[in-house]
Amino acid sequence: MSEQMLAVLGFGSIGAIAIVLLVLERRGMAKRKAARGGREVDVSNLIAFGSAAGENNKTDKTPK
Repeated sequence: MSEQMLAVLGFGSIGAIAIVLLVLERRGMAKRKAARGGREVDVSNLIAFGSAAGENNKTDKTPK
């Protein structure tokens, strides 16, 4: 086999693996969404809780 054919097979296999992983991830996302009853996760709440947790650590004066 020529070097060009090996390169085509190599890049083709990388592309095929990427597509398979993308499909598996999308199926996983669909399963997780179905488990939540079709609701989307509100990321702003996660960010707000993270900020509140950070503020608590700053104002907490107890030694660790």
